[in-house]
Amino acid sequence: MTTLCRTFRVCSALVLVSGGLWAQDAAPSLGDVARSARKERSSATHAPAKRITDDQDEPDSGGVWRTRLCSNLVCYTLSASLPKSPRWIRPSAEPRPVLIPLAGHEDDLTHAIRVYKAEPFPTNVATADIAKKIFLQVWFSRPEYFGQPARISSDERLPPETGEAKLSHFTITRDTAKFRGISVVEVSPLGFYGFACVFLDEDASAASSVCDAIIRSAHAQTFLTAYRRPTPQYVEPPQYYPRYDDPPDDPPDQDPE
Repeated sequence: MTTLCRTFRVCSALVLVSGGLWAQDAAPSLGDVARSARKERSSATHAPAKRITDDQDEPDSGGVWRTRLCSNLVCYTLSASLPKSPRWIRPSAEPRPVLIPLAGHEDDLTHAIRVYKAEPFPTNVATADIAKKIFLQVWFSRPEYFGQPARISSDERLPPETGEAKLSHFTITRDTAKFRGISVVEVSPLGFYGFACVFLDEDASAASSVCDAIIRSAHAQTFLTAYRRPTPQYVEPPQYYPRYDDPPDDPPDQDPE
């Protein structure tokens, strides 16, 4: 695959134009975001198949975790690098975060750092602001996550070469536990994806630098989809007949003696 020139100026302009209605409301309510997410997911489900989610489910052997959205022509990817030590683990229960045990709490995973990968969402989300609300507030409200929306405390726009990526700091309060976290979301013409790193507030001194390094390692790339030539079908060659010279003319009739 050939890496494309990563300039999102044209794509960003189209995304911003399509999101003009959102721009009129600087702070859409959580209900508006949830309804929009359900509508877009329903539309994506019933629309003709024009987007392909090519999602690598597990981090690779080097600790790089990738998420991607692909069409027939191009793939947009976002990756994050996990620390090589301590060794991360991944439970089987959804949404299957990567768990990174903290020193001194190796046997108590309630103190582990949790790294979540946003489900690649093939929708025309207008901006990174809407994407982060869907990820951190709508999805985090699900029982399998935290059952509570995140409270976003601050945002940070990443360098221009990352396109529409946005980094956010947030907190979550669930029962008597308080969590802190940092996330990154990326918007592409095919949809959005991202990562979030969450830890207990009481573990902030040991976990915050780890989460910061993971999220800031996020790297966006655009690739041409590999084109595979169709396998040629076997065609039986036409039968070969050797070429002969034209036969001689018949001899002239002879008079009988």
